[in-house]
Amino acid sequence: MKKVIILLLLIIGSVSCKNDTEEINFKVGFLPNSIYTQVQNQIVENTINYVASKDIIESLKKNGVSNPDTSKSNIVLKSIVRTGSTFRNSFPIHIEFLESNHSVLKKDSKFYGKSEGGVTKIDSIISDKMTTDTKEMVRATMETMLNQIKYPERKIKIGESFENRTPMKMPVYLPIKIEVESIYTLEKIENGIGYFNLYHRIRSKTKDYRKSLVGRGKGTMKYDIEKNFFTKLYSEMEINVQAELEGFGVKLSIKSIADQNTEILKKE
Repeated sequence: MKKVIILLLLIIGSVSCKNDTEEINFKVGFLPNSIYTQVQNQIVENTINYVASKDIIESLKKNGVSNPDTSKSNIVLKSIVRTGSTFRNSFPIHIEFLESNHSVLKKDSKFYGKSEGGVTKIDSIISDKMTTDTKEMVRATMETMLNQIKYPERKIKIGESFENRTPMKMPVYLPIKIEVESIYTLEKIENGIGYFNLYHRIRSKTKDYRKSLVGRGKGTMKYDIEKNFFTKLYSEMEINVQAELEGFGVKLSIKSIADQNTEILKKE
């Protein structure tokens, strides 16, 4: 009888442990008194084909525009985010770029702000490579980027999904507004990490002229359950656009890869 009771307790314990690891309390955001070292790598390839009369194509060539016109960029950023102690529902945030080949976000640029109610605010920027106007533009852009993607706060079980939608700026000029619908599905939980698969659908929000758009993507995310932040976020997308503008048409192909890795430490 004693052996049977022990066996039942072991079975109940194993079931409880299994249930504990079948869902996570999902909440993404900076925590106080922490250090986040982030490395971001973004590759974007653009190919533009112009469909127009010979005169227009010849005029484009004379002005230095190839047809097709191709470009490729590779932006690499390494930054460190330090957060301080909580006071009245907010805590300070200090962001410093350790490495950068970005045209504006130069190495040694420093951002000072705070997290208040889950929203990050940038108060000031220190950089000897930015003008006052540039600092204000970058400050507003940085705030938007840090707060743009809103993740839900909820319990998520293995196999469950959630969605979010974010606007996307075209890497080349076209009067098209784009929205990216991202679907995150929790695939498994191992060693305190939630593993998500991502699927992207890209939609046009512009309806005032003739065009077609096809876009999709995929990726993965690793979420640190204890530290409430992702340690890896990888995404690749492809967008194909055909548009008719005044006097000519445009066929645009965009391929992008974004890879972000984060190491998180708690301040002692």
